[in-house]
Amino acid sequence: MGKVVLYIAQSLDGYISREDGSIDWLWDGQDSGTDYGFEAFFNQMDTVILGRKTYEQIFELTSEFPYQSKDVYVVSRTKEGHDSYATFIQPEQILPLLNVIKADKNIWLVGGAQLIDHFVSMGLIDEYHLAIQPTLIGSGIPLFKPHQKEQQLDLLRTEKFDDGMIVLTYQLK
Repeated sequence: MGKVVLYIAQSLDGYISREDGSIDWLWDGQDSGTDYGFEAFFNQMDTVILGRKTYEQIFELTSEFPYQSKDVYVVSRTKEGHDSYATFIQPEQILPLLNVIKADKNIWLVGGAQLIDHFVSMGLIDEYHLAIQPTLIGSGIPLFKPHQKEQQLDLLRTEKFDDGMIVLTYQLK
């Protein structure tokens, strides 16, 4: 059986981007060439799910779509159908989709914040891979919003890198 995995970077103070959505702080002064285990993780994933704003931001950051080898679903309230890279689904289609593809595929939940919040509140994330950048950005879009639902996690792995990045891997109990 597959699993839903959130693999995301955050600042030490808990933000995944600046308030304007910018993630420039992730690379500020850093070019260690370290992939923080991302390639191995990426190779284990079959499907990518991300929100519309995050999807659109990809095209601002790179000239080549990075997930061409994966099945890509974009959760959107405003778009339908598909384009050259992705199939657009409505939020209410998430659970039926997961019930089908999770049977034999691993799913990477890329982001953004609203979609992560939706998955957390519904208890749909099986593993959390949190790359913590040793940077305090002061304000921005937080990785986690307050929830009424408490979730217990087991720490699977802690990886420390020479540049100060730490990757914590948790699984849902």
